[in-house]
Amino acid sequence: MESHRELNKKIFELFLLFIYCTMLSLSVMAEPDESLRPGIIKGTILDESTQIPLPAATIMIDDTPLGAAADMEGQYFIERIPPGIYNVRFMMIGYETRVVNSVVVNPGLTTWLTVELKSTVLEMEGVSITAGFFQEAKDAVISNRSMDFEEIRMDPGSVGDIQRVVQALPSVVSGSDQDNEIIVRGGMPGENLFIMDHIEIPNPNHFASQGLGGGPINMINTEFVRRIDFYAGAFPARYGDKASSAMEISLREGSRDRITGHAYLGMAGVGAMIEGPIKNRGSYMFSARKSFLDLIISSTGLTAVPHYYSLQGKVVVDLNATNQLIWNGIFGDDEITIDEDEGGGYERGAENVKSESYQYATGITLRSLYGKKGFSRITLSQVANNWDQFVWESDGDPYFTNQSTEIERTLKADWTYQLSKRLEFSVGGHVKSIPFDIDIWADADTMFVFQPGTTQILSDSIIYPEYKRMEKETTLKTAGFLQVKWNPWDRLTLSMGLRGDHFKYTDKLSLDPRIGFSYAITEKTDLNFAVGQFSQSPAYVQITAHPGNNSLDYKSNRQIAGGFSRLFTEDMRGTVEVFYKDYFNVPISKASLTPNPFDASNGHLVNEGEGYAKGFEFFLQKKLTHQYHFTLSYAYSISKGRDPRNGEQFSWDYDYRQHFTFIGGAHYDLRNKEWYKSMKKHWLYDFFGWLVPLADQVEVGVRWRYLGGRPYSERTYHPEYRRWVVEPSTPFNGLRYPQYHRLDFRVDWRHMYNSWNMVAFLDIMNIYARDNIWMYSYNADGTVENVYQFQVFPVGGVSIEF
Repeated sequence: MESHRELNKKIFELFLLFIYCTMLSLSVMAEPDESLRPGIIKGTILDESTQIPLPAATIMIDDTPLGAAADMEGQYFIERIPPGIYNVRFMMIGYETRVVNSVVVNPGLTTWLTVELKSTVLEMEGVSITAGFFQEAKDAVISNRSMDFEEIRMDPGSVGDIQRVVQALPSVVSGSDQDNEIIVRGGMPGENLFIMDHIEIPNPNHFASQGLGGGPINMINTEFVRRIDFYAGAFPARYGDKASSAMEISLREGSRDRITGHAYLGMAGVGAMIEGPIKNRGSYMFSARKSFLDLIISSTGLTAVPHYYSLQGKVVVDLNATNQLIWNGIFGDDEITIDEDEGGGYERGAENVKSESYQYATGITLRSLYGKKGFSRITLSQVANNWDQFVWESDGDPYFTNQSTEIERTLKADWTYQLSKRLEFSVGGHVKSIPFDIDIWADADTMFVFQPGTTQILSDSIIYPEYKRMEKETTLKTAGFLQVKWNPWDRLTLSMGLRGDHFKYTDKLSLDPRIGFSYAITEKTDLNFAVGQFSQSPAYVQITAHPGNNSLDYKSNRQIAGGFSRLFTEDMRGTVEVFYKDYFNVPISKASLTPNPFDASNGHLVNEGEGYAKGFEFFLQKKLTHQYHFTLSYAYSISKGRDPRNGEQFSWDYDYRQHFTFIGGAHYDLRNKEWYKSMKKHWLYDFFGWLVPLADQVEVGVRWRYLGGRPYSERTYHPEYRRWVVEPSTPFNGLRYPQYHRLDFRVDWRHMYNSWNMVAFLDIMNIYARDNIWMYSYNADGTVENVYQFQVFPVGGVSIEF
């Protein structure tokens, strides 16, 4: 059988051939770009706090004479814009000036751009208050980043995955290349909250890990994304039931003036998207995507290939001038089978595995304005995750099954009201009805005593009984919050909040107070500080894993964060922050309380874990202006827990100590270059031009990432048991894997035609083939093997926008 690396090469060659044929046929049919029609920018300008339209706001396109003023409904319209990529400036008296970066104007098409402006009470004579190219996440005073679609799309190595994009921040480290889990400030997997247009989604990924927040492929179509607000800690009281971070994913509306579409083909999958107006009262967007590898190589006999597809939609209907109804839906289905003779590159200790799962989220939101003072959102939603996993021995006998379903039906509401420019209140909460059906089984296991150096069994040593948990239950979660934002004087912003959560199943309550402030030292430099408590209920798979888990308490931590932010220029901003997190009531295995490494926990957890994390973070970002952009990110942190066996401290699993990321990129507009015009007129260009990374618009980017060695515990081999164990005298995580580093490269080239575009990209991860070790595989014969992360991993694709 072909090796996995050889098969990858053949897949990539087939993929390139298919892309070549597609782009060749399109380029031959395309009309010359001399006839390109101008484009249009349309949209609405809103007050960030009250969501009311802002009439008479001024809009200017940088480096052009083009601009407009918003009408009485906050809507604006700029036409006759030459196709290209622009920075668009939004200005209004009493509000921070904001510049939206990298706005793409396509020939003959409309770009919709909804912008929120932040009101300001800071007044300095002769000074215009500006946020420049940077926007703060709503209600945040510290440790936050806001990103738009173009920033997500251009990020090398992330392939448009919103979770992989934020891993470039100094507060975030990754779990592994194969998983997009977000690990924040010394925390643990599963501690990030995902909210998509007011709908909480436990895990928005294909092949989702039960009880966690990661997976290999994110389901959310980035073409839907308008903005992402990421809170790396000390987040406002409106977010809760997560211990480390929150990600608010705001989706854009569909086109309101004509039907447009988008088709995509690449190694990640094949898909299409359509959007358009609803009788001048709203808009719709729908997309469908399917995995591509299984279509190409179904005849090779390879079974360890992921099969997945996803559907997503959004519909917006204007009921009247002050009420809007919004429906969102997303669905994903996935399946993979791994045979022990052919892991297909997915080896993680699995031998024979068949895994099928699906997940969906759907909800409807009523958004209402209250005069010029505030707004409300009321959402009714349902999200579900289903797992069907089957693991079997080489003789065909099963030894693990998981057939589980978790559903959350949520009624969620919040109200924001602005008493004055200096005082704003927010209040809200939710009620969740949670039916779950957990059915997990593991076969009995026997630890034998062997004749050393042989596989001859001498006797039984320990018999581990069969594990079986079946529980079908419906429980409730309730939550409420109150938040106040107050400007007692011009330079100071205070944010104060209180949040309460209750979990009926465990009958536990958490109360989390939070407070923060931002002080404007100058018009461009702020001092920021926040402190608060953040609690998280145990996962459903945890509370049902053992009868004794029904009283597990909330995992909690107390956080303190402080630092400075500086807007050096409109397009360059830097932050320096320090933080401290104190964890308590962390669920850990009861078996870990004893020194015997052969104890079995049978899923029994206790709230005996505790630890801390502290660190320093530096972040400097320059947005795309003057043809280039860059990001520098560095953090030094320490995260430690208390060893329950002896009370000594040990490094937690994701205590990398140091991590550094550099991202750089450049944009080139070649349309006005005489040599490029001449090249395009040659007949050879129609057939081979796409092979050269030259086009009307070209973007090139690199990302280099470094992580210190991840901790692990030394294991000792016992030949008499043919097993590896961590001895009672061995400290937890006393050793470290080799350091991790990787260079990613991406190039995008955009060909513009009349009323449609062709965009191709090539993203090569780990371009210099670094052997990054994720873990060691400890075999029963006493040997140890390296388990690697991504080798050289090329991903490419082509999309058609029309």
